[in-house]
Amino acid sequence: MTRLLQGLVSLLCLVSTLAAQDAVREQVLTDLQSAQERLLAQRADQAEERRTLSAEITALQQTLVTKRRQANLSRRTVADQETFLKNLRDKEYASTAAAETFREGLRAYGIQLETRLFPGEPRDQRFEPVYRKDDNLVTNVKERLAILELGLDRIESALGGTTHPGEATTPDSRIIEGTILSFGPALWFQSQDQATAGSYLPARSGQTAELDPSQAEVARALFNGNEVQAPIDITGGKARALAEIKSNPLELIKKGGAWVYPILLLALIALGCAILKLAELRRIRDPNDDTMTSLAQQFLGGDPTGSQSAIASLPHPVAQVLPQTMQVLDSGSFELAEEILYERLIPVREQLRRWLPFIAVTAAVAPLLGLLGTVSGLIKTFSVIAVEGTGEAQSISGGISEALITTLFGLSVAIPAFMAHALLSRRAKGIEQKSERLALVFLNEVRKHHSS
Repeated sequence: MTRLLQGLVSLLCLVSTLAAQDAVREQVLTDLQSAQERLLAQRADQAEERRTLSAEITALQQTLVTKRRQANLSRRTVADQETFLKNLRDKEYASTAAAETFREGLRAYGIQLETRLFPGEPRDQRFEPVYRKDDNLVTNVKERLAILELGLDRIESALGGTTHPGEATTPDSRIIEGTILSFGPALWFQSQDQATAGSYLPARSGQTAELDPSQAEVARALFNGNEVQAPIDITGGKARALAEIKSNPLELIKKGGAWVYPILLLALIALGCAILKLAELRRIRDPNDDTMTSLAQQFLGGDPTGSQSAIASLPHPVAQVLPQTMQVLDSGSFELAEEILYERLIPVREQLRRWLPFIAVTAAVAPLLGLLGTVSGLIKTFSVIAVEGTGEAQSISGGISEALITTLFGLSVAIPAFMAHALLSRRAKGIEQKSERLALVFLNEVRKHHSS
């Protein structure tokens, strides 16, 4: 019974368990279905959201691409603008530099034009901006353009003929005031009292002008408006300046300075020595070997006195060598005679070479004196440059003239002296060798006779 009850209870428990499991299964299935439905709904929602997000992302990407393109265009625009600004700055700098150069060119032209004013000519007010430098470049250039107008006015007036007041220096060094008449490069002058007239010759410095009275009649006729044939220097005075530059020897000596005088002294002494030596050598006549042989035969033939007289009368240095040698030959001592022969040749050599060393010294020293004068002239030139600068060429021309002229004189003396020394030395050496050979011919002829 008990077991039966237990079995029933177990069966009831099993039934209730199975019922509960079915309920739970149904509930689980219901919940699972509900969850699936919710999942499907969520998936549908997510798919919709993805489509929406995808569209938004696509739109954002397109916007980003557009913005990037705009940014690139902006950067390119900035770079182009910077390049454009840089080009503008370069053009501004180049234009400013060109304007500055033009302004300085106007200044140089104005200064040069002012130097062309004739002595005593009134100064135009348009020269003032040339020396005034304004901070405003444009204003300063505009002011200086007036100097171009002034230059054109002077050209027009010069071509058509014009008169203006001025000053001139007369040949007696008086400065007179008067009127200048100009036709292009041709200028004439007439004093205020009309007593003095002539051609007007401005100096290269432009500070003074000389008056040439040789054309006084031409100048008076032109000032009176009469027709006249007037000579005109088409070179603008350059031909006259070149003619004045040409110097004669005395002017060259003056310009050369103190160092020219020692060079000239050496030249005169060397010239005198060369003339004396040439005259001495020209008096010498070379006897031939047959003459010496005949004199030796005469000496051996028993006429030593006549032979000595004939040798002594020869116009040759051998006449100073053989007489004493012949006196020794009478005793038959040939060795002693040969020694006396060479002993007598020593003064002959000295006589033949006399005055030649001074000519050689002149040929060597004259260029050195010229170089010394060159150095002295350059020192003077640089001293003048240190004080006055390089603006005035006339102030340094004296030193340059001294530097070049002393070298000119030195070489002009040295070259002829060197040639004279070479020619005279060669002639003297030839006579010396000829004297020795002729004496040996005489001595050998006597020795052969005694040997036979």
